[in-house]
Amino acid sequence: MTDQITLEEALKLVEFEFFAGAWRVRHVKTNVYGSVWCNVIGDVDGHVIGDVIGDVKKNVYGNVGGTINGKEWTYVVETPKHRLKRLIEEGAATEKLIKAFNRLEEN
Repeated sequence: MTDQITLEEALKLVEFEFFAGAWRVRHVKTNVYGSVWCNVIGDVDGHVIGDVIGDVKKNVYGNVGGTINGKEWTYVVETPKHRLKRLIEEGAATEKLIKAFNRLEEN
């Protein structure tokens, strides 16, 4: 193993897109072990342990141990019924709706 990542290895971790004349990160497919120095426009399907120096425009499906845009966050319990309703109203992907429905069925 070398100290330099190959393009093939990088593309297994991060997906990019060209938008409005510039490249940007579209999806991160693994954990981020550093800081996010800009906004997160989509969901965070895990935990935020450090800080996001920007805004999170959608949902964090884990705990926040640091801050988001300098703000402390507290965990709010959402019942499976409320979560499913919210996801439907937000037009969430089918996979997330099925997962939420299954959690509702389990309870």
